[in-house]
Amino acid sequence: MDGATRDGKKRRASRPKVRTGCTACKTRRVKCDETKPTCYRCQEYGAFCEYELPRPHAAAPKVTPPQERCKELVPIRPRRPLQRISSPSDPFSCDEVEGRYFRLFHEKLAFDLSGYFEGPFWTRLIPQQCHDEPGIKDAIFALSALYKSAISSKTHTVNLGDEHVKFALVKQSQAISSLRKTLSSGQPQMRLALIASLLFSCFESFHGDWETATQQVYSGLNILKRMSEDERQPASNDLAEIDLEVGLILRRLELQILSYLAMNPMLEHPFMDLNGEEIISDIPDHFPTFNEAFTAATDLAVSILRHSRISARCGDNSGSQDLVTQQRQCLQGLLDQWNKAYEPIFLEVCQNTIGREYLGVLQVRICMWKCEIIIGTSFSNTEIVFDSFTAQFQRITHFARHVLQKDQEIRESDGPRLQYGMGLIMALFYTATRCRDSSVRKEAIAILREWPCTNGIWHSLQAAKVAEWIARIEEERCGGLEFIPEDCRVKMQSLKVSLQKGAITVECLQSSGNGVLEPRKAHLHWP
Repeated sequence: MDGATRDGKKRRASRPKVRTGCTACKTRRVKCDETKPTCYRCQEYGAFCEYELPRPHAAAPKVTPPQERCKELVPIRPRRPLQRISSPSDPFSCDEVEGRYFRLFHEKLAFDLSGYFEGPFWTRLIPQQCHDEPGIKDAIFALSALYKSAISSKTHTVNLGDEHVKFALVKQSQAISSLRKTLSSGQPQMRLALIASLLFSCFESFHGDWETATQQVYSGLNILKRMSEDERQPASNDLAEIDLEVGLILRRLELQILSYLAMNPMLEHPFMDLNGEEIISDIPDHFPTFNEAFTAATDLAVSILRHSRISARCGDNSGSQDLVTQQRQCLQGLLDQWNKAYEPIFLEVCQNTIGREYLGVLQVRICMWKCEIIIGTSFSNTEIVFDSFTAQFQRITHFARHVLQKDQEIRESDGPRLQYGMGLIMALFYTATRCRDSSVRKEAIAILREWPCTNGIWHSLQAAKVAEWIARIEEERCGGLEFIPEDCRVKMQSLKVSLQKGAITVECLQSSGNGVLEPRKAHLHWP
């Protein structure tokens, strides 16, 4: 080999490789196809790619004397507005308005919907479905528009008259029409129907129609049950994971509905399957992962909330009371086992107080503290029983404020907006209405107002409004005493809260001071 050839190869080998990459996912690539500058990882996960084109090597810039720089200034010209948003990194083509709503979903809403628990459903599966199914795409636009309406208002509630809600209603109608047409095509589309039920239940609960949201949740659970019973079409591993995650999300939405009904035992349920099939399995000695502990906690909490409602409505029927007593003993044993199995995970994760997993672990712990009080008081006919749990109520408010403060630091904004995990609203409402310690009750209500947010069909400002009314009529009856005696307290088993758009009707029974229960009723406007 002659010298010229050797020198040429050395020069080529010493040239730096052109490295480019995506600043979003930190994927690096060598000599990418510049005709399609996109990161395939972002395409796979449905993210907006921030791919950087390779920069050509250029000579050092010529230094211009300061006195001549002003001659080189180029006047700023307005950029022509783009009418379509379509690039290789987008999962689908959409107009400018739709693109803004989808970016909001990608950047914020998917985070809120996932809560503190990682999962591919909102971040990967839904963007793929938006590309494949127009009805799913319209449903995401509708949900994102409602979310935008809420975060744009001072009270973080959906403003029924603004442009975002109008857009949401149009897109929701289009989604329903499109999916109805697809599902009636004659081909089995069970998985699409399952995802549609989930998205529609999210939309209706956020929009404030809890009865329609409940119908959609139970429709989705029935579809999931039929899919699990259909052995003729076994699902692949990926689809089985999707079915499992969608099922868990629906289960947590059901948890929010049952928690609302447990707090309103006299409110009639629109469906007869409230006493549905229990799916609680044996609690292990320890949980291998946090996700397994969270799933077990969700199932256990669902059963405890059902038990709470049944025990409040069983009356003086001795047969029903015996059954409820046996159920309570069983649930108490399972709860004790869960606490024991959860303790190692709780202590390990709490050693690192930075990150979403820490907040998720604390949130589950708070909700199970609430379940312990529900079980401990479920068979009592006196309100005094709650005074034995003041320390637990204090713990709930303390850690709830801590979780919400940490959450605000993570998202660098002014508080959570929308969550379909366990959430904290019900635990704080339970504390504000059952605990009669003035300082603890006021703290719970203050937290509900300080961080306006939505957990399924719960809204923190609605909960705060009802809790304030209950506290006021109790304090008025006892003449400003620090301790509220039994004959001044509201009988919480008689509580009935009916939600309408912009109004709340509250009914309950309160002792008149001579042992006679007096009906109380109020119409509260919110927010």
